[in-house]
Amino acid sequence: MAAARVAGRYAKALLSLAKERNELDAVGRDLNTLQALFEDSRDLVTLLQSPIIKADKKQSILDAVLRGHIGELTASYLQILLKKGREGLVRDMVREGQTQLRILRNIQSVTVTTAVALTDELRSNILAQVSKVHQGEVDLTEKINPDILGGYILQLGDQMIDASVKSQIQALGRELTEHDYEPEF
Repeated sequence: MAAARVAGRYAKALLSLAKERNELDAVGRDLNTLQALFEDSRDLVTLLQSPIIKADKKQSILDAVLRGHIGELTASYLQILLKKGREGLVRDMVREGQTQLRILRNIQSVTVTTAVALTDELRSNILAQVSKVHQGEVDLTEKINPDILGGYILQLGDQMIDASVKSQIQALGRELTEHDYEPEF
């Protein structure tokens, strides 16, 4: 938990500097690039977290991998993290930076899970309902999980609405097992 807090402070400092220099969009793109790179390359994450590899070697590898893909501000910031021995926090800092950037831009992440793919009509209905709760941009992520049988599960920030058929069946099952019903003859 302490590492997440420290990563959050580093991310906030980077975003503050980017805002001050009017480079918030560029840094946002850089954070997305870094996130995609970390998702694609487990070896890079292992390299950054390794206490055996020296910081200058990590820096030269990062320079080679990221050259031309991220801006000068983000590259300089990564150098500072490496010099301070905080390279193990880079991945968490990127994730935290993306979260803080969405908050700055008033973008709400919404995840909807359905048993089948959403139609355009259902997607627009969901976005209309979310817009009643959130006055800002919505980043909709759609997931398909046939195990929910039908209905949907909507995750809006830290709130969740589970209107899936599976949860309704489970609730009915709990209700039937909790009560002793005696048939009337």
